Amino acid sequence: MVPVIVLGSGASAAYGFAGMSQLATHLVQSITPDLEDHQEWNEFKSELESGTDLETALHRVTISERLEKKIINSTRELILRQDLEVFNSIVKKEINLPLGRLLQFFSRTAHQTIKVVTTNYDRLAEYAIEQAFLNFNTGFSGEYQKTFKGFNRRLIEPVELLKVHGSLDWFLLDGVNVVGIPDIISEDKIAMTPLMVTPGIRKYEHTHNDPFRSIIARADIAFETANSILCVGYGFNDRHIQPKLNDRLRQGRIPILIATKSLSESAMRFIKSATAPNVIGIEEFNSGTRIVYHDAEEIVEDLSFWSLEELIKLVM
Repeated sequence: MVPVIVLGSGASAAYGFAGMSQLATHLVQSITPDLEDHQEWNEFKSELESGTDLETALHRVTISERLEKKIINSTRELILRQDLEVFNSIVKKEINLPLGRLLQFFSRTAHQTIKVVTTNYDRLAEYAIEQAFLNFNTGFSGEYQKTFKGFNRRLIEPVELLKVHGSLDWFLLDGVNVVGIPDIISEDKIAMTPLMVTPGIRKYEHTHNDPFRSIIARADIAFETANSILCVGYGFNDRHIQPKLNDRLRQGRIPILIATKSLSESAMRFIKSATAPNVIGIEEFNSGTRIVYHDAEEIVEDLSFWSLEELIKLVM
């Protein structure tokens, strides 16, 4: 039985990728707003300085499309730099991604497509899949200039990777065509807009169009038909995938395991609202692991299986 795997920002944070607080700092330091946007930008910075988190701040302050584009480009700049650093370490065989080993194990033991749903822009999942020597389908076809074709049922790959918020290498070309283009292309030489859904009031507006509409619909199907779900570093705060997770929780029929360094308040509420012991959260606790059930908790000393690296040793 292969679970649907959900990768949140915590899955990438272990490799140095910025979280929301680091991204907020980067945006404030790197963006110079146009004169027309100074008031909104100052309101946004004031929200952050008062302790408001990035996503909430971007919901409270109405920003222009000009400023939104600066935020998207600056976000991509930071994540891309970190992504390429990780990729460089992978090429030099300094990193062996545990997700890759887990996917390889699933591909050998179960003859079915492995579904991976992620809210991350980075390519950590892609790198892990390739370390496992598996092919995957993101809905894009081609090599150097990929085009979004959706999910053709005749094309069945070992892994289906559903990036519900976009990817570092996805763009809207000339305002019309959805393409995937290598990092070597210089954006200032061609009219490309990164296809990355950032936090803010337009987050849900953008996902009404492809590729997001098709990918989110595909993720919904994955959750609806899942026999089990494994969440790695996911905070349970995303409205695109949360409804279906909540549906499966209410049905109480499938096991859901949440593994992360620190369970968020939303994740804790999710676990505690379960009506059966088939929803389990595991997080770091001192040198060991805290296991959280809907009606109980326990501590396991000296075993860090809240991390995917250690968790997979229990099943492989």
